[in-house]
Amino acid sequence: MLKKNTEHTLEISALSSEGKGIAKVDDKFVVFVEQAIPGDKVLANITRKKSNYAEARIIEILSPSPWRVKPDCEHFGVCGGCKLQNLDYEKQIEYKSESVKNALRRIGGFIDIDIPQAIKCDNPFYYRNKMEFSFSDDKWLEIADKEKPRENFALGLHVPKFHSKIIDINKCFLQSEVSNGILNFTRNYFKTKNISIYSTHTHSGFLRFLIIRQSMNVNALMVNIMTYAFDRDLIEKYARLLIAEYPQITTVVNSTTDSKAQVAFAQKTHTLFGSGFITEKLFPENYSGFNPEFKISPNSFFQTNTNQIGKLYSAAAEFAELKKEDNVLDLYCGAGTIAIYISDKVNKVLGVELIPDAIENANENLGFNKTGNVSFVTSDIKDFLSGNKYGDFNKVILDPPRSGLHPDICEVLSVSHFEKIIYVSCNPGTQSRDLKLICGKENFRVDNVQPVDMFPQTYHIENVVSLIRNEK
Repeated sequence: MLKKNTEHTLEISALSSEGKGIAKVDDKFVVFVEQAIPGDKVLANITRKKSNYAEARIIEILSPSPWRVKPDCEHFGVCGGCKLQNLDYEKQIEYKSESVKNALRRIGGFIDIDIPQAIKCDNPFYYRNKMEFSFSDDKWLEIADKEKPRENFALGLHVPKFHSKIIDINKCFLQSEVSNGILNFTRNYFKTKNISIYSTHTHSGFLRFLIIRQSMNVNALMVNIMTYAFDRDLIEKYARLLIAEYPQITTVVNSTTDSKAQVAFAQKTHTLFGSGFITEKLFPENYSGFNPEFKISPNSFFQTNTNQIGKLYSAAAEFAELKKEDNVLDLYCGAGTIAIYISDKVNKVLGVELIPDAIENANENLGFNKTGNVSFVTSDIKDFLSGNKYGDFNKVILDPPRSGLHPDICEVLSVSHFEKIIYVSCNPGTQSRDLKLICGKENFRVDNVQPVDMFPQTYHIENVVSLIRNEK
């Protein structure tokens, strides 16, 4: 019988939606095992016991899975960023494809639909165009560091479930080599000068975040050092030395915020070198089709895997079967990337977004691309749709946050006159829930599904679903 703090031999048969190994006891009771993968046989300790499931940690791998690989990162298992780095990438794709299928079937009730394999990422490492690192005076001591004197300076990534604990990252395998160099240079520079780190407890201190943004298809690299206040002499010297060491950098900015919220969003931005922004294209320079260019400012949102964005948007556009006479709504449009990308294929596009800063970025991107048939409005999506302001639009593309759609939005869509609804989501669970509501009145049905792996080495998966109107 399973009890807390008891040891058991478990055979891992599957992965959960959060990347934990699943073992079944007596063919029905589920045990979730951190860092276990399908095919593993492990000795595990039960750390938590509930009426219908348990959680466990590995004590010993008795028989490793044939798909188990050695993680490249020394921080694997402590840092929460790459939960699947110990799983062969081909198997990651298989698992993610299956997770989409399970969500659509179990949550959405969609049984008889074809779900293809997730579109793979050509480069499953070094793919992120943005990394955000936190300064902290509460460094996480890993096992190898336990005998060393306690340090009160760290620059890296959060330990899962710990608010202030930061792992001092030397090399992250999700960002480029030059970005890792910038990370280490920045830590050494401020650490040797004994510069203070901001604390939410005392609401004092200077250093807050380091954000590195690097274009993949344009030669551009931004370093954004975020601090509590602006110290021109200190930061300008840092910028000069940094650029001398890494001439690939095209702009350096110092963002400041005195907010207590530990969020890397600037109240003010001081440009120390370059233009203060970078640009990016969705496809490489040799791409023969329409390849819009986007302005990325310190506070701008942009998908973090550039080389997969084109694949994601291409799938959405293909599912929409866009024609020159189409009028398309782009809801949750963000900085306007989808709207501008499809603009050459349709008559007009209207992007709708609640966040004013995103609409400001979207309008800047319109100017960049001299796109005449796209416009943007700031509005709550629920209010916009319930106000029937979409009269002559015949197709809609949705890309909501992870939490998905408000039920009222699903209700409006379920009785709308749209020919096609394209739903892009980074959370197949909430997406499946919403699709069930939209299709509940039987005015729409699922037409196509395509998962896209935007986040290799993690359990996250992006998914595109098209709905088509039922003829009555």
